[in-house]
Amino acid sequence: MKNIAFKQAFFGILLFLVSCKKGDDNPVPAPTEPSPTLTAISPTAGPKNTVVTITGSNFGTSTAAVKVYFNGVQGSLQTITDTQITAVVPAGTTTGNVKVERGTKQVTGPVFTFYGPGTTSTFAGSNVGYLDGTGTGAQFNIPTNIVRDAAGNFFVADRDNHRIRKITPAGVVTTFAGSGTAGFVNGNGTAASFNQPYALAIDASDNLYVGDRINHAIRKITTGGVVTTLAGNGSSGNVNGTGAAARFNEPIGIAVDGSGNVFVADYINSLIRKVTPAGVVTTFAGNGFAMVDGTGTGASFNGPFGLAFDGASNLFVGDYNNNAIRKITTAGVVTTIAGNGNSGTTDGTGSAARFNRPVGMAIDGNGTIYVCDAFNHRIRKITSGGVVTTLAGNGAGFSDGIGTSALFDTPLGICADFANAIIYITDFNNHKIRKVIVD
Repeated sequence: MKNIAFKQAFFGILLFLVSCKKGDDNPVPAPTEPSPTLTAISPTAGPKNTVVTITGSNFGTSTAAVKVYFNGVQGSLQTITDTQITAVVPAGTTTGNVKVERGTKQVTGPVFTFYGPGTTSTFAGSNVGYLDGTGTGAQFNIPTNIVRDAAGNFFVADRDNHRIRKITPAGVVTTFAGSGTAGFVNGNGTAASFNQPYALAIDASDNLYVGDRINHAIRKITTGGVVTTLAGNGSSGNVNGTGAAARFNEPIGIAVDGSGNVFVADYINSLIRKVTPAGVVTTFAGNGFAMVDGTGTGASFNGPFGLAFDGASNLFVGDYNNNAIRKITTAGVVTTIAGNGNSGTTDGTGSAARFNRPVGMAIDGNGTIYVCDAFNHRIRKITSGGVVTTLAGNGAGFSDGIGTSALFDTPLGICADFANAIIYITDFNNHKIRKVIVD
């Protein structure tokens, strides 16, 4: 009996092992992981650092398991759900398809149009006129300058409408100050009057300063829209003094330093003037109508127009009739960094480059200068080493586009949002505000 019981146990174990082996020969297949799908992207165009929302299905929820590519260049993934991804457009990409990759599976979606350096579009304005509205639903009449406040709002000197206009980051245009009738009246908002407000600057507290051209005065506008006169009294001249005792002759360039001093390109006098916060006016640089480097009144300009400060408080001058970009140190030492007095369109280094009436400038943290080259109808770029190239524009006209396929008609004023690699241009004869990608 013991032998029978032993044999039964042995055969039972053997049968169990055979059954296990057969199970190993025919394993249960693992479930198939569904492939991702990609149905849409939004927005479909933009510069680097644009956040793109990608919709579809079967993305999973692991940021480590998924990669997003913009025309073959990997972007930075921000968030993910099974049906939606947000990713940042990388630098160095070009126009092409968006691709999502999850493990060994991938799916290709719509084309993302990449806005690289020199891409120009229209931010606000349409035909000549006066109309508040949004984007191209608004109208300007000879916009000459533009600044940007700490909240990202823009202010435009709308010359022949005799007004200061405000544009929100979303492109909503309203009237901030000025009655629309040429005059010389202090007051609040539209109760004040200007006569061809030409130049704008903004201080650290977001107060605006206006070069009021035909009133030959420097006006100040608080954040609440209260307009006062800092210096000048409506009469032209060349007189240093305080407040209404001072005289200018067409102040059409203006910049504010870190201490709140206002520097003025006094165009017809060919001088750079300085106005303290108390309204005390002195001559900072210039003497006569020529192109002479030197210190203070030992230097000469010929129709100084645009002004801009760099991060080291050096003042740069668009020397209009000298077709040159000049630099003034805090000690008043004037040098020429690009151009040589002759007009032209030549790219090059320093004096080998040519401009045709350079005006407004914006300077980034690396010392790169972006210049409105008015009569060349171009936006030029000057490196800290003095190398001049053309970023956008090619003859008078109007066209959005990339690089030289974009057209301007006498670009004058400029301000920058360098954090997002964008400059904004007042396109004088097109009565528009243009937007240009710089990086």
